[in-house]
Amino acid sequence: MIIFDSTFLVVLLHRNPPAAMDRENKPVSQFKERVIELAANLDRSNSPIGVPTPAMAEILVRAGKGRSQYITILQDTWRFQILPFDSRAAIEAADLIEKIKSSSDKWETWAKVKFDIQIVSIAKAESATLIYSDDKDVENFAKRVNIRVLRICDLPLPTPEEKPIQTGSVGSQGMLPLAEAKSEQRIIAGSQPTSEVKADAVKTTVHSRAAETDNKLQADPAHPASIQRSDSGRAQGEAASEGTESQAKKES
Repeated sequence: MIIFDSTFLVVLLHRNPPAAMDRENKPVSQFKERVIELAANLDRSNSPIGVPTPAMAEILVRAGKGRSQYITILQDTWRFQILPFDSRAAIEAADLIEKIKSSSDKWETWAKVKFDIQIVSIAKAESATLIYSDDKDVENFAKRVNIRVLRICDLPLPTPEEKPIQTGSVGSQGMLPLAEAKSEQRIIAGSQPTSEVKADAVKTTVHSRAAETDNKLQADPAHPASIQRSDSGRAQGEAASEGTESQAKKES
């Protein structure tokens, strides 16, 4: 099981959460988007998210008028599982307190420490393998009981969304030539090599233009149709010319 503490829940549920800081106290870019994508990935993988009751109390204090809505989300959404501070957690807490408590701690500090200890103790009692928390005390206490902690700055940046191809007018160019692009893709995807495809495309264009020119010439009587000549044609013409001259000499 994995655990969300109040620092992650605030970012996930609050409309305008405070900015997240990294371990060097520098702002974390796209912190809300990172947490949202994490929750979405856990949702797709059917991974339950444990919420310790102390963390739930913290988030409800911050909720204000939206408290009932937060309770509904935390209790009725399948991916959130409320984890109580029960007898098992109390035993884990006693062991942890014994390791870290000192007489130099102030009461104000100790009050928060006890809250964080309860969160880590619940995680330990539930055999959690990972705690998502942006609290340095939770991180330090979790290390004492060998539970890994990830902060928001440790999360990967959200995956950029793919922009759809525009099919409308673009500036003065009008509609994009998507039909031609698709036709070209179909040709390239065939069995012919790319060089042969390009050569065939050039030949097709040349023959098409030549045919258009011949059609125009034939349609215009002022321009006779083009005559194709070859070596054999010239030979036949010369033979016909010699035959005509020989016949004329005989007649004379």
